[in-house]
Amino acid sequence: SVVIVVLVAISAQRDHRSIGLTRAFLEDGKPRQIENRWEKVGKPNPETPLEFDLVLKTPNAQELENLFWAVSDPNSDQYGQHLSLEEIAERFSPSRETIASVKSWLTASGAEVTSIATTGDFVSFTAPAAAAEKIFSTEFFAFVHPEGAVLTRALAPYSVPIELAKHIAYVSNVHGLPHVPTKSNSKAFRIETSNGVDERKRVTNALIGPANLRKRYNVTTVGVAKDNLQAVAEFQGQYYSPQDLKAFFAKYVSNSKADTVAKVIGTNNAAAPGVEAELDVQYIMGVAPNVPTWFYGTATFDFWSGLTNWAKQLASEKTVPFVHSISYGDQSAASKPSKSYQEGLNTQFQKLGLRGISIIFASGDSGAGCDFCTFYEPSFPATSPFVTAVGATRFINGKDGAEMAVESFGSGGGFSWDFPTPSYQKAAVEHYLTQNKADLPWWFQYNAKGRATPDVSALGIGFAVIVDGVTNEVGGTSASAPTFSAIVSLLNDELLQHKKPTLGFLNPWIYDAATKGGFFDVTKGNNADGCCFTGFKAAPGYDAATGVGTPQFEVLRKLIKL
Repeated sequence: SVVIVVLVAISAQRDHRSIGLTRAFLEDGKPRQIENRWEKVGKPNPETPLEFDLVLKTPNAQELENLFWAVSDPNSDQYGQHLSLEEIAERFSPSRETIASVKSWLTASGAEVTSIATTGDFVSFTAPAAAAEKIFSTEFFAFVHPEGAVLTRALAPYSVPIELAKHIAYVSNVHGLPHVPTKSNSKAFRIETSNGVDERKRVTNALIGPANLRKRYNVTTVGVAKDNLQAVAEFQGQYYSPQDLKAFFAKYVSNSKADTVAKVIGTNNAAAPGVEAELDVQYIMGVAPNVPTWFYGTATFDFWSGLTNWAKQLASEKTVPFVHSISYGDQSAASKPSKSYQEGLNTQFQKLGLRGISIIFASGDSGAGCDFCTFYEPSFPATSPFVTAVGATRFINGKDGAEMAVESFGSGGGFSWDFPTPSYQKAAVEHYLTQNKADLPWWFQYNAKGRATPDVSALGIGFAVIVDGVTNEVGGTSASAPTFSAIVSLLNDELLQHKKPTLGFLNPWIYDAATKGGFFDVTKGNNADGCCFTGFKAAPGYDAATGVGTPQFEVLRKLIKL
């Protein structure tokens, strides 16, 4: 996907700087560069309406995180005691005074507040370009892209009144000139590499369909619980075709006639299907038949603002799918969103986990993520400690049996420079680092104390995907993520049938289950990338190429607390 964005400040002392006595910069207070083939063509019409999402900070963030860990830890007395949207809004919303102050400031400045999320932390508004310049004390310009995209963005730093800055986490759509996929590439891949090259790989033999995956991972059930829900989230104008989905079920899913998406939230253009969206929908539904599926579609090619919009939607939806599969991210140090954006997004992930929702990201298709032929950069948001990252494998013999790390592309994995190793994976990661010293990259190339990804893996090469009525052969961690997500949905189905809470945030449970035989250990292959030549090798136990391994459904089914 791509990079962009906007945003801003989580600690008043660290993340914003005062401008005189009345204003404070959000984000880092640094100017942005024109990049990714964008061209500045002048000023927008002063009356051109611009849309923004202002995200407010959670005032009692530490209490939120503590409760998130308590309900997510299988060894905690509070495990599975999830909260409703209303309960989260009551306990973890900004104060009414803060919301009123922000709304009054925006309205007085010529903006129109269009919505405030149920949780109170997303304030959406529109403003004419001239008013937006006064609101943020910056200058907006019109940009065009060779692929036909148009955008209005600021290059200079932006600011807000100093008395409000301490309450604002970030604002989307102020900064950011993202990479735009070329129209000639119908497979517009979502993981953007450091050099902007599309990393989607095609293989010569489409051997894999839902039946193969269910057989390999010993999946023996289909959806039964009427209240179960799963979802895919799509960005950058990726859409699915209901007709292709029906054709896929007719050809590859013999154990179900549930070939219709239950609900579309946002945008879907069935006449312009994309491989990414088609892959995600066909495999999450094909591997978990009969589980009602929602499709979240975002037309904008600006992934980071689209992700903010997705989180905003969930923050007002009382009923939300329990599993979300997301095959997008960014694997370049130069194009990562700001620290403030990352922290603000992490807060949203915690709120979702607290509601019993599992957020599952593909780990990226650029292997260890070689930057400048020196450093390894894993994909964000997969590196968030509050989501589950899924890597890709292949069959060793090409058809069935044991697996190894995929070779046709590098399965994303490594160690975050932004987040420390979380407690749930600390023992597994330390074992990997101490037992495989001779096979690790140079010490300075990665952060051995960082959050390690992926957490798990699944097959991710040779998938048959029907697009515009034609079967395509597709590979990527974007194939692995919906596969693993579907298996989680079926585990949730078992829990819901027994009136038990859903799995929610998965990782503490995953690493515990891995010690009890819940995953096939993958010990062959690596995720070398580019001019760095080496990456991280698969090894017994956890490794930074395949995580704890691939799922054994029947074992995991016995390990969930029914």
